[in-house]
Amino acid sequence: MAIVDENIRGKIGNSVFYRVGVVTRVRSAATSYTDANTTKQQENRSRLRIAIRFYRRLVEIELQKTWHLAAKGTGKSGYNFFLKLNMMVFKPNGKIGDFARLQLTIGMLQKVNHLMARVDEEDTVSLSWEKAEDLPSAGVGDKLMVVVLYADRSFSPEFVKTDGETRGDGEATFRLQRKRGTAAHLYCFFREKNGEAYSPSQYLGIS
Repeated sequence: MAIVDENIRGKIGNSVFYRVGVVTRVRSAATSYTDANTTKQQENRSRLRIAIRFYRRLVEIELQKTWHLAAKGTGKSGYNFFLKLNMMVFKPNGKIGDFARLQLTIGMLQKVNHLMARVDEEDTVSLSWEKAEDLPSAGVGDKLMVVVLYADRSFSPEFVKTDGETRGDGEATFRLQRKRGTAAHLYCFFREKNGEAYSPSQYLGIS
């Protein structure tokens, strides 16, 4: 930037003259500009819209609480926290690009180790995980919660009905409600008794 004596305004060549009070200043004109509508930017805007739509479905089943709790004290909202972690999981065409990377819940409670699932011919799923000692961040009384996304309705998360199993049980069984051959995406997590703490969701795919 430079200051000139002449009272000039506007662009001359690659220089732009402008007034600040009684002073005329000059700066170089931008030689290029950033296109705000590139293919990549369009795709990111589509991902954002899709992620927002999915978050609204989580609100419908009251899973937004886990994100609000996790964001508490950070100066950010749970909504923004969800978008930060999950936006790139969604594809611009409105699909979920990677179910295994999708995080439905977040929280301070510990995950369980060696979480596994088996499914029989009647579509009964048997979950198992490693039992552990009772800890403040992993209480044996923490309740198991399971949310499923079926491949033919992947934007309709729903809770699976369990029998109230807890972290200390080390196992649980439940039935899936799907058409034969439809993939099921399970997201398992644990909730503290008072509902004020959760564990991050752990993914299991069932074909």
